Amino acid sequence: MGKESNLKKWSEIRKKGKWNYIINHGILRFGLSTWVMILIYFWLFQPSELRLTFTLVSLITFPLAGLAWGRWMWFYLEKLYSRLPVSNEAQK
Repeated sequence: MGKESNLKKWSEIRKKGKWNYIINHGILRFGLSTWVMILIYFWLFQPSELRLTFTLVSLITFPLAGLAWGRWMWFYLEKLYSRLPVSNEAQK
């Protein structure tokens, strides 16, 4: 992918808004997918006494971590986007 296609892709993501990005990329894609992977590992290799507690606690903490990650990525990518020399047409 070239710079132009990355710029166009980010421009499209920006149009949908910050919270759309944070929810979709941070909470759903990062937070919940990480939760599922860790949960599978935990249920396979950890004692059964801790499974329910871990499941409930992690169901709260992983989406919150995804929220933080999504916010950080939004601001990081916005900073990168703002530093690029772009034409006015690419920003629309």
